[in-house]
Amino acid sequence: AGETDHSIIVDAASGKTIATVLPGHYFTSVYVHGGCCYCFAARLETPCGWRCHHIDVIQSQDLRHWSEPRPVVSCPDELLYNTAAVYDGRRHLLLYESDDAQYPKFTFKFLESADLVSWRPVEPALFGQSKYVGGPALYFLPSNGHYYLTYVNEFYNHQTGALNYNTRIARSRDLTYWEEGRRPVLEPDYEHQPDPVHHPEVYEINASDAEFVELDGKVEVYCCGGNQQGIGDAAMAEYQGTLETLLQSFFP
Repeated sequence: AGETDHSIIVDAASGKTIATVLPGHYFTSVYVHGGCCYCFAARLETPCGWRCHHIDVIQSQDLRHWSEPRPVVSCPDELLYNTAAVYDGRRHLLLYESDDAQYPKFTFKFLESADLVSWRPVEPALFGQSKYVGGPALYFLPSNGHYYLTYVNEFYNHQTGALNYNTRIARSRDLTYWEEGRRPVLEPDYEHQPDPVHHPEVYEINASDAEFVELDGKVEVYCCGGNQQGIGDAAMAEYQGTLETLLQSFFP
């Protein structure tokens, strides 16, 4: 794998780099539990391309000193991509994207663990087995027992006829039967140019890979913009309220 592929941990307030982690890995996600930060990532097997049959995890209590990668899941017959993790009060859950030939590429599968060391599949939990999905984030609300899942959705722009991408949300009590949100979470800003200097001809058609961070009475919403073809940028918006209120607002 190419050692140039890695992840950088940055202080959002100052912009300073705290650590560079996971060389030879891609599709990193972050999970914080019990005063410890965990980074899950797919292990690259070739210098170019997304050939990953293994997902590894590292952990740290100070974001500067990290454990060595250890394997979480290996799938010799499937390629693996993005991940997302959450704790529901009794177990840790890890979602991962798969190219299992039974389903559309990037269909979400789920693992569970009591100790973040030993993992087993959650059967028959799936999401996206009948449509395109990607870029997941997973949340759990103890107040109503629902898991909330944001994901990338593709749709045809009726004006241009081209594929565009937004972020939608679904919820479930058992990770098997899902209720779709009544409206998208994020939509592309068609007047926005992600790289006006080098690519002034490119306008945004994508608002994907959303993440919510609850902080100081508000929710910071991070996402990727661009065109899903290598030209993109990152964006952040704020929701004045709690994460619980935001998640529930997409459902009756």
